[in-house]
Amino acid sequence: MNIPNPQPRTSYLVARLDRLIRARLVDALKPLEVTVPQYTLLSVLDIRPGLSNAQLARRSYISAQAMHQVVNGLEARGLISRRSAPDHGRAQPVDLTAAGRALLAKCDKAVGKVEDDLFGELAPGDEGVLRRIVESAIDGARRPTRGAADG
Repeated sequence: MNIPNPQPRTSYLVARLDRLIRARLVDALKPLEVTVPQYTLLSVLDIRPGLSNAQLARRSYISAQAMHQVVNGLEARGLISRRSAPDHGRAQPVDLTAAGRALLAKCDKAVGKVEDDLFGELAPGDEGVLRRIVESAIDGARRPTRGAADG
């Protein structure tokens, strides 16, 4: 009996790539004493300062409880600061400090090397194509799932 050797599902390949990227990021950030969730938080705050813990958790794809620990750890290191926001109830907007920005610059350099290793062999223009494909897949994943009856 000849068993066909089908190609792996696209979702499997994407998940496999995610795991490989994450492992490389862990290794690249370790000398800087930064975890992937910490780097994600610093990166998000660089673009969107003043977010709350809950907003940071949603943008970092971790639980609110885990984000609380990440924020506390970075605040203890002087990399971020929280401020009072009377118009936001208990929420305390979070901002990068100068030390946080300096560390983020080092992290970005290390992550850039990882991305160069991973994507540096792509033909000119292919990284842009890859980004558009991934962004389209993300948009598709955000849409409500179709039920089995929808076909």
